[in-house]
Amino acid sequence: MSVIRSASYQWKKSEYSNQLQTFFSQEPKLNELFIGATNSETICNLISALIILPEKNKGEAYEIEFEQAFDALFQCFTLLFIKEVEHENLSQAEQLVQSITLYYAKKVNQNHDTYSPFTVNKAQKTTIALKALEEQRKQLRKENLNMRSS
Repeated sequence: MSVIRSASYQWKKSEYSNQLQTFFSQEPKLNELFIGATNSETICNLISALIILPEKNKGEAYEIEFEQAFDALFQCFTLLFIKEVEHENLSQAEQLVQSITLYYAKKVNQNHDTYSPFTVNKAQKTTIALKALEEQRKQLRKENLNMRSS
């Protein structure tokens, strides 16, 4: 029974990933990010693997709207933020998830009246966290340069 449940859950993750890919394809600026080695399918699979799936009715497809997509990105961003702070290295796909999250966070911050306070709060947290992460990256680069020159 647990094998069937596990397979069913993986199927739901796959469905969600497919719908997320459709959602991202509607954004021309994001398509530019997927030109490199990491494609949108890889990114969407990573996102769906990291998040807690939203509820959906049996037999219905996931209908992904902006706030739901941003919530998924925020969940991933939080996990990846912790990973980078603790372990320092993210894969190209993980870095791309951070870039996409920042893209949407900026969109929310520019039009904050359009979105729920909960989404605006997540966007602000994302922006603040990325600024802190940039500072940490600069500090690490500086330390690495100092170590090389010694």
